[in-house]
This record gives sequence, structure tokens and C-alpha cells, in this order.
Amino acid sequence: MKVAIVGLGHMGQALAKGLVRAPEDLTLLGYSSQAEKAQALGLTPVTELPALAAQAPDVVLLTVPAKVTTQVLADLVATDLPEKTLVLSAAAAIKNADLRFQAPKHALTTFIPNIPVAVNAGTIALAQDEGLPAQALVQARTLLARLGDVITVPADQIAIAGTIGGCSPAYIDVFMDALEDVAVAEGMDRAQARQVVASVVAGTAQLAQHSSLSFADLKGQITSPGGTTVRGLLALDEKGFRQAVHAAILAAVGHA
Repeated sequence: MKVAIVGLGHMGQALAKGLVRAPEDLTLLGYSSQAEKAQALGLTPVTELPALAAQAPDVVLLTVPAKVTTQVLADLVATDLPEKTLVLSAAAAIKNADLRFQAPKHALTTFIPNIPVAVNAGTIALAQDEGLPAQALVQARTLLARLGDVITVPADQIAIAGTIGGCSPAYIDVFMDALEDVAVAEGMDRAQARQVVASVVAGTAQLAQHSSLSFADLKGQITSPGGTTVRGLLALDEKGFRQAVHAAILAAVGHA
């Protein structure tokens, strides 16, 4: 399968790193005005859109900024991009209908990855658009599964699914940073504190993925009556932790 990543910003680079780590039967192209950027990522560099179209990629991962996504797609289609090419856009703010207007003959949809795709542990929301052929959906899922967990959602839910998956790693980073700092304040070595915090978050996530229990029930397994954990949870509630999380997500999706 020949895959072209169009745009090598933070997300494009993360996708490239993950795909390079899972290289079986993949030919990877990287479109950027700076050839050395693609080369540094282990991609075959392409600096002109006509040259990219001439490579006849099976899939294009469109990871340019949202404000230029439709124009880049239009320019790419104008260079005779083969109709067989599946286009996956990472711009949550751009509706699939707007993408189809620029590329009416191509199978396309939106996907929202997050930064952990760089280590093949990503969470990728994939829009199951009504106009996407079943075979193209399978092709998209097969490719993206190399990068982590693929959750297929209705197209009208891609914004919230993408926000939870795409933005929350930064919020979790802030939470982990706070845990690390307080551990250091209590006398713990910073490197060891970082190791403990990262291990706790990874293990908690794995437990949730392999359990049929709700998050609330999983929390209940740790909260002994009169114990330290429940006292900490009450302190989080007193400081508005849940409300802050809700506010962060609502602000991210533009509802705040």
C-alpha cells in the first residue's frame, strides 16, 4: 500500500513515526516544501503536488491546517490525483460535504488521530460517512489500526470523539505533571516520580480497556471506606476537578 502524508506538522510527523514503525507492505511518501523534513522521518520526500499525484498513492492522509485543507485538496485533485486514491482528512473543523465538493470522485472521510500514534498507541476517531463505500472504510481501518485503536463513529459525532481523543492527551499531561510536582515536593526523585506516574496512567488505561466495568465502578474498587483514596477524591470534588474537565472539553469543541 502506498500512503502519502500531506503536511508534516506535529500530527503529520506523529503519523509518519508510527507508520515507519509498522512498515510491512507500506510505501510512505511525505509532502512538504522542505524535503529534508520528510527524509528525517524516513519518508520519500515529495515537494510538488503534481509529483505526488503522479506517484498514484492508495491513500492520502491530509494533515495540513484546517484553514487550508479544502484548498490543498482542490489543488491536489487538479493535478489528476487518481480516482482510486482514498483521502482521509485530519481536520475536524471541515465537514465531509465540503471535502466532497472539492473531490467528488474520490472516496473520502475524516479521521482524528492523537499524538500517541507516534508510538502506535494512538486513539483514532474515524467518521463513518454515508457516502464512504464499505470497501474504503475497511481500507481506512486497516491502515489506521497500525497506529492504535480505531473507533468508528457517525460523521456527526466526529467532532466530540476527536476532541476527547485528540485534546485530552494534553490535559492528561497536565495531570501527570501535577502528580510529578507534588511527589517531588514530598521529597521523591523527579525521574522516579515520572516513572511511577507514567506507569500508573498506562496501567489504569489498560485495566479500563480490558474490563467491562464502568469508570465509576473501577474507581469504587480503590475507594475503601474511610481510606486515603476517597479522601483525595472528595478533595478533587471540592476543588472542582470534574467541572474543570467538563469545561475544558466544552471549550475545545467551542461550546464554552
